[in-house]
Amino acid sequence: MLVALLASLSVPAPPAPPGYSRAEIVSFKAEQISCADGPVATGGLVRPRTTVWTRYGSVSDAAPPPTYQFDFAIDGQGRARTIRRDATPPPAYYFDASDLAPSLAASHFPAGAPHDRCSIRYKASFDPIETAAISDLYELASRPEPAGNAPSLYERVRPAGSTCPREPGQYRRLNLPAFERMRPISGDPAWVFFAFDVDARGKPADVRVLGTSGDAELDAAGRHALLANRYVPGPGYRGCTYHFHLSDVTEHPAPDLPADAPGGLADQPGCMIDPKSISGLLNGSAYPTPFARRRIEGVAIVGYDTAPWGAVGNVKVLLSEPDEMFGAVARDAFMNAHVAEGATGQRGCVQRVKFKLPPAYSARRSLPVIARHPD
Repeated sequence: MLVALLASLSVPAPPAPPGYSRAEIVSFKAEQISCADGPVATGGLVRPRTTVWTRYGSVSDAAPPPTYQFDFAIDGQGRARTIRRDATPPPAYYFDASDLAPSLAASHFPAGAPHDRCSIRYKASFDPIETAAISDLYELASRPEPAGNAPSLYERVRPAGSTCPREPGQYRRLNLPAFERMRPISGDPAWVFFAFDVDARGKPADVRVLGTSGDAELDAAGRHALLANRYVPGPGYRGCTYHFHLSDVTEHPAPDLPADAPGGLADQPGCMIDPKSISGLLNGSAYPTPFARRRIEGVAIVGYDTAPWGAVGNVKVLLSEPDEMFGAVARDAFMNAHVAEGATGQRGCVQRVKFKLPPAYSARRSLPVIARHPD
């Protein structure tokens, strides 16, 4: 009887001690995808990027994992449109979930079958850096941008017995693969994480692949480039690391505006915005970065009123595609804009804003930035 009673008891884990912290990989899994007229095929659903966060003692391991819900529509081309977020953020979790909406916008559903009132939910899961698969860590460390503030990640990908500092001395000659000649990447990124040694003359040797996405062309080109590097002569080092990363070059143009979309009033007297007051929209610096990474363009329509002294007010987003973030960026810019002073103001002004990819993200206008040393 006593044995049976003990077997039925469930003792919760003790709380984390003060000052406790643990770096974890955060992954997102899509679930519960449906539209008003039933389920949809999800073979073209793009997987969101993983990220890294630090769990502190105040966030219990027993807390339910957060979920993120989005409402959207699917147009006749099979692209997600009118993406809107659930306004309720998950409590106690603070990590980068900014790729969820862009990954949905980059997804492809079956064409020729538009759907309305669709929804999708993403559920987060956590994997401690200390026990995560080393291949996942190599992929995170290979990204052009840091995946999060997690020194333990870079400690785990550092080769055993490494004597190499952050960089094996000053470059005498730095080589990169001829990326412009390589096969364009479509879909998941291509990446490779190398280890290599440097002799006393500053010449690399014993270049070996520690982790790779499996793109043989990038692996071979990266190895050839590393062997051609030269560094300032020194004591020689073992276990240096370097990586290369190539992203999907597919560009997603802004959707066409519907025939009844408002517009045509921005050139009226009193409505013309001073370009200098919305320079961020015009030079691309205000472009929403999560969508730029996925090479997704957007469009917004903003309504506003103006005052005789040049102020702009009553700014409203009338349309935002494929995601509400484009409208939010345009609204914020117009709230700080101004027009030329005049005898009267104007009510009911309407401006269309088309977001074109900044040069740094456009495959048509620039090469990708693909290499850096891990911290």
